[in-house]
Amino acid sequence: MHIINNKPKPFSQELKTVWRALPIAMVFAKRAIRIKYSHTALGLLWVIVPIAAYVVIYSVFFSVLLEIDTRETPYPLIAFSGLLGWNYFKDIIHNVGPSLHQEGEYLKKNVLPKFIIPLYKSLLGLVELGISLGLFFILMLIYREPLRLSILILPVLIIINQLLGFSIGIWVCNLSGRRRDVVHLAISGLNVAIWLTPVFYLPGLLPEVYEPFLYLNPMTTLIGAYRWTLLGLSFPPAYAWAALLIWGVVLVAGIRTFFRRQYELIDYL
Repeated sequence: MHIINNKPKPFSQELKTVWRALPIAMVFAKRAIRIKYSHTALGLLWVIVPIAAYVVIYSVFFSVLLEIDTRETPYPLIAFSGLLGWNYFKDIIHNVGPSLHQEGEYLKKNVLPKFIIPLYKSLLGLVELGISLGLFFILMLIYREPLRLSILILPVLIIINQLLGFSIGIWVCNLSGRRRDVVHLAISGLNVAIWLTPVFYLPGLLPEVYEPFLYLNPMTTLIGAYRWTLLGLSFPPAYAWAALLIWGVVLVAGIRTFFRRQYELIDYL
């Protein structure tokens, strides 16, 4: 007879349990994606419309009105490459943060690992990222921008992107158990953080003395890496990658906290 209890398990055992349940998380993700676009008139076009609007509006604002120097790289490619990483990062936080509240009734009635809920939610943005990359490559053809060998690094950047978004999303999930205000605070914070991140501009726009502070933001490093991979722009400095390692600690701490408090969190749903 298998006895179910709510006592915290060792971290390694929790990870093994989640690994065995990973196929279930993939099934949940496919179902959620199908539901999201199945009853809409435009379907996946809803991915294209906001990105195209962003690129057009900010291209006019930054490259035409403000005449920002983009080092001979067409500005639409600068803006679009920034949006690739940022939108995926934002989508992960949007999906993971409130995930327990959205699936509360299901979690109370099932004995599956609770962690698969934020995990599968973090995968939903991959579809939109894939479509966005396809559009970006079309835009590269239009501007006759060559593909570089560095594009082979792109899957690694996507994995880092996933981990960065999840490192914050899982903490929002942990802290929103008692107070849903945390989710709203995180979304509002993202609306501010996009302007503190070189999504629509290059780090060189700021005086050189401020660049180290800009790289304290891990998304600055990641977006710079996207632009190096896709457009051949300068690679982020070594110290920026060292700072990025700190977020690995944040991620592990967030996952450990979730495992330790998962049953307590369910009680607040």
